[in-house]
Amino acid sequence: MKRILSAFIALTLSLSTMTALAQDEAPKTPFAYPVAPDTCTTLESRCNYICQHFWDNYDISKPIANDDDFLRAFRDFVEFFQFANRNVVMTSIGELMNKARSNTPNLLKVGKAAELSLYYPTAVYYSDEVYVEFAKALANNKTLKKEVRTYYADQLSRINSCQEQKALPDIEMVMADGSKQKLSALCDTTTTVMFFYADGVDSSIGRTRLSADANLESLIDEGVVKVISIYLGKYQADFAATMPKKWINTCSEQALEIYDFRALPCCYIVGRDLLLMTKNISVDEFKEGLTN
Repeated sequence: MKRILSAFIALTLSLSTMTALAQDEAPKTPFAYPVAPDTCTTLESRCNYICQHFWDNYDISKPIANDDDFLRAFRDFVEFFQFANRNVVMTSIGELMNKARSNTPNLLKVGKAAELSLYYPTAVYYSDEVYVEFAKALANNKTLKKEVRTYYADQLSRINSCQEQKALPDIEMVMADGSKQKLSALCDTTTTVMFFYADGVDSSIGRTRLSADANLESLIDEGVVKVISIYLGKYQADFAATMPKKWINTCSEQALEIYDFRALPCCYIVGRDLLLMTKNISVDEFKEGLTN
């Protein structure tokens, strides 16, 4: 539904709204957005033009006067990525980052806007490939403080280690009885659901909702699916006391350092040989997938 709505928004903006910006009834934007010429007759060509010229009327070298307005514009910019040509998107990102380098506070704000718009649960468009372009520019910028560069470098490392359709890094898990086991030895079925959680109410609610799902319970009983819960904290003798007995309950501080998490709790779905099928799925999204 969200993708359909996004498509409708992009189509509306590119075909009608964008050409009416000068009219009184047009939606207010932080600055004048580009208008695709009539020669752009397809959705992709119009989105390409808008991506290429989106920031023409905004001087990113000057201090950003209103952070909320800038974030709103950035999110509008990102909306067009999913309908534009990949090379056009990457080039437009490079040009924006090159211009923003002249003003360090602005560069940091671009990075934060990219996280909120492409990476975190607030994203309007999820894309590791696109977000990495922003993160790399920040991690490699020598004018930024070391802690900032390290922050983005660590983020890049986690993203790169958890690519869909590639094998996850094998890590050591601590079992409920204190023994240790490799993750690869636990993922010996066709499909394994990895449920990552930490301390807090959200994780507790997520665990309860997932463990109460009758469809998942049936799949576990049939041996089709295995569930591994992974507590992202230090081992405690009773950490698994409240976890479902049919799950394999483990803990791992290492996972928090190596794996890519956008929010907790979340699920990864992996196949044999730790092949990552999908990541950062919320409990509700996973449950919805079981019923479809």
